[in-house]
Amino acid sequence: MHIGELLGNEKNERIRSLPIADAARLEDVLFPNCLLLQQTSKRRQWFGIPDSEFHLLNGRSKMITKMPIRMADLSMLDLANKTSLWDIGFCTGSVSIEAKLHFPHLKITSFEIRPEGKDLMALNACKFGAPGITTVIGDFMEESLDRFPAPDAVFIGGHGGQLVSMIALIKRYLKPEGEILFNSVSDESLKMFDEGTSKAGMKIEEVCRIAVDMYNPILIYKAK
Repeated sequence: MHIGELLGNEKNERIRSLPIADAARLEDVLFPNCLLLQQTSKRRQWFGIPDSEFHLLNGRSKMITKMPIRMADLSMLDLANKTSLWDIGFCTGSVSIEAKLHFPHLKITSFEIRPEGKDLMALNACKFGAPGITTVIGDFMEESLDRFPAPDAVFIGGHGGQLVSMIALIKRYLKPEGEILFNSVSDESLKMFDEGTSKAGMKIEEVCRIAVDMYNPILIYKAK
C-alpha cells in the first residue's frame, strides 16, 4: 500500500510504500493523509464455488450445501431484488459467501449454533473475498432478532427439530413479500415446513427437486 501524508506541503509532504502488515504498525502517520491499495494478485472469480474449496466443519463433506443446490437456492430467492438475507444454520458459510460475492449490495446476517462456526466463516469469507457478513453464534431461537436488519429473504439451513416454531419466529420479522427457502432432505422435515408455513399464513410458491451425484434428492421449497 501507499501512504501520502501532508500532500501539497512542499516542506513536509511524505509518501511511503510498504506492506499492509508494516503499515498497521506505524505510529507516526501525519494528518491529513490518503491511502492507496495496490492489487498484487487477481482473485479467482467463481460462479458456483466447488465444495472442495471450502474449509469444512471437522472435514465433514456432507456438512455443506452442495454447489448445484446452493446456486439453485440463490436463484430461487431472487437475491438481485432483495436487500437483507438471513442465513440460519450457516455451518461453513457457503450460502452466505456465495450470496455476498454475487450480490454485494445485500446485508447478510448469518446464524450458527456451533461455536466453531465463527472461525470457519472467517476463514472461508477471507479466502473468497467476501467481507461484511454479520456472524451470530448461538441459538437462533433465543436471539434478540430486532437488532438485525429485517429480512426479505431467509434461507434455513438448520433448524434443530424446531422448524415449525422457527418459521413462526421468522415471520414476525420478515418484511412484507419476504420469502423463506428450505432444502428438505426427508418427509419429516417437509411436513414440518408445510405445517410451519401454513400456521404462519404463508403459501408454497415454488418447488424444485435436485439430485447431486449419489446423494438422495433434495426438495427446495420456497414460501411467501
